[in-house]
Amino acid sequence: MQIKKYTGKTMSEAMAKVKQEFGDDAVILNSRQVKKGWLGLFASQHVEVIAALEKAPLAVKPRAATKPVAPSKPVKAPTRPPQQTNESSQAATVSTSRRLPAALAHVESLLASESFRGETWDEAINELYYTTKSVEVVERYVRDQIRSSFLAVPEPKRYMMLVGPTGVGKTTTLAKLAAHYKLEHGLSVGLITTDTYRIAAIEQLKTYAEILDIPVEVAYDFNDFKRAKQLFARKDIILIDTAGRNFRDEAYVEQFERHHDFSETSLSLVLSLTSKMRDMDMIYRQFEPLPLQSLIFTKADETSDIHAMYRMVRESGLPVAWLTDGQEVPDDLVAGEPDRLTNRLLEKEGWTQWTKQDV
Repeated sequence: MQIKKYTGKTMSEAMAKVKQEFGDDAVILNSRQVKKGWLGLFASQHVEVIAALEKAPLAVKPRAATKPVAPSKPVKAPTRPPQQTNESSQAATVSTSRRLPAALAHVESLLASESFRGETWDEAINELYYTTKSVEVVERYVRDQIRSSFLAVPEPKRYMMLVGPTGVGKTTTLAKLAAHYKLEHGLSVGLITTDTYRIAAIEQLKTYAEILDIPVEVAYDFNDFKRAKQLFARKDIILIDTAGRNFRDEAYVEQFERHHDFSETSLSLVLSLTSKMRDMDMIYRQFEPLPLQSLIFTKADETSDIHAMYRMVRESGLPVAWLTDGQEVPDDLVAGEPDRLTNRLLEKEGWTQWTKQDV
């Protein structure tokens, strides 16, 4: 089997290179987005495709046959076709093992990812393609299916609390939200942090608060937390940072519920898109007993795909409130609107015709 890597500015360009060299019998093993540039300068997004071919390209074979040979040698030529026929049948087997036509290799690559396993779209996609002969129609169908899984985000409540494990970006996300509500909506904002395990997190939040001219209170215990709520009684919105380790303790959660009314709180689970799918599932199970109302995904800029976002939405049935894709405050923050999330996911796949410049 021959395996080769191809790159292009778009998936279509990369696939054209695959087809030119390997033809329609090529099998797409993997695809991803990569950055290309000289020593990291002027880097731009490209699509990298790894393709395989069961047999060697036919153009190579005739050269060996053109070497001078004795007159009696051509008699052996008829013995070659059976071997070629066998190779062809093997290639045909690989080709027919594809679920979708070769022109839809990029669609099949997406559906073959772990996040989309179990989706039963093959029959509808094949029917659409063979009746319309349009890749665009198929892409639109896939986009609509993905979009339908993303739910509309309810209006945020007065208290917004972020929970999740250490290292997923809760504190930075909280600062982005604070800047968003103050600078873009003109609301008065208060910050409370109960994450007293990490001094760096407290200092980081205080630095953001100072820059944004937003008050911040550190709650070392439940009395501090109640006092902070009273201090912010006249604020339009109060954002609460938490220590993820506490909320894995059932006793702590029960005690917290006695000091805070979750019915007036938008409780969001923060997950990093750089996490493994298995780890993400485990984290969700740990926080599932809480009255979660939405998900927030971070670090979209640090991964070549964001498939896991789709998978977790399907698993949890929760809307995505926000998506973050960088460290800039408040710029790298994407609202969880179904269209924007779908376009961002497909943008990562190189489906540029379904993306918008404002996402």
